[in-house]
Amino acid sequence: MSGKPLPERFRLGPVELDRYLAGQLQGLAYMRRLRAIEDEEARHLRELEEAWRALAEEEQDQAAFALAWREVASAWDFRRINDLIAKHNAYYAIEARVPMNPRTGSYARRWHRGDYRAEWILKRFPPSLKRARELREGS
Repeated sequence: MSGKPLPERFRLGPVELDRYLAGQLQGLAYMRRLRAIEDEEARHLRELEEAWRALAEEEQDQAAFALAWREVASAWDFRRINDLIAKHNAYYAIEARVPMNPRTGSYARRWHRGDYRAEWILKRFPPSLKRARELREGS
């Protein structure tokens, strides 16, 4: 081999290098973190649906069901997924190389994800005994 540089087609630029590393490492850090957030969300949805259905079987009164379900929602532990989201919000722009607007010094696009809270649960699984029972009977 002589000391000539490699032809352009054999060189890896930043974009190709990122893709190569992502393939070798099962994704870059932000990709793995987003996957972990999605997996955590899916786990929460499964567990919440089970709890919602179980409570619908226990409670016979709509008011008691609604009160109990709101208590479950407010006590639900989202600590792990919210920690992942905090890391995502802190590091995503750097890791994903989000472009910046040179005039404003801010990022060209938004990526922040919000925390998971009781409202997220109540939106997907409302405190309605009738809805919980309809879903249970429909499955």
